[in-house]
Amino acid sequence: MRKIGEFLGLVRLFFRLVLSMLHNHKYLSDDLENNFLICKKICRKIVKSAYIKLTVYGQEKIPDNKPFLLVPNHRCFFDVVFLLAGLDHPVSFVAAKELWSYPILRTYLSAIYCIPLDRYTTDLAKLKGNITQIQEALSRHNLVMFPEGECSYEREEMGEFKKGGFMGVVGMDINLVPAFIKIGNFRNLGRKWMIPRGEVTVYIGSPFHSKDISDKRIQAAELAEYAQKKVQELRDIS
Repeated sequence: MRKIGEFLGLVRLFFRLVLSMLHNHKYLSDDLENNFLICKKICRKIVKSAYIKLTVYGQEKIPDNKPFLLVPNHRCFFDVVFLLAGLDHPVSFVAAKELWSYPILRTYLSAIYCIPLDRYTTDLAKLKGNITQIQEALSRHNLVMFPEGECSYEREEMGEFKKGGFMGVVGMDINLVPAFIKIGNFRNLGRKWMIPRGEVTVYIGSPFHSKDISDKRIQAAELAEYAQKKVQELRDIS
């Protein structure tokens, strides 16, 4: 009975999310900051409805002078909700292209200029296209990329940061910002239907540049490894 109650609670949460998205749809525009604030408002309501205490540390470390790439760990789908609810800087996301199959969600993803990523493609042309999209986005606005490529769910250890996404930023003059999302507990309803409970904390670290790693041009794999090291350091002190 308890599991049924928790499942119904999760359904209600998603229902509230969809209703809120439908209600605020008419306020979306071509302005990223406006659309980000709408998403932030929706996500804060969802966090509150889920009785989650969300805290973000280190926002003052995020650079204001030019676009940055935030590279956090990835526990679950709600990581996006937490970042939208907690960050003060407008951000877009590199997200799985499957999410664009949901009409209302697709509208919001496009409204904040998210990039659809085919995580499993081996097509060289598509890979190059994704790299170009990431580079063009970072020339205009802030971006969030989950380098693990998929959620770790209840597995607390981070997966390996994949080099693919970093291929688009090697050689770019941008700051990378590490972040660690700490989730204390999950309601596990099976088949990856999981929702965080209690406290969620986001730790933001100091930005770094590829030049901090080497004076010479580095490889994407090196940048991925260094980024994971910085996120791991945040995990160790959390």
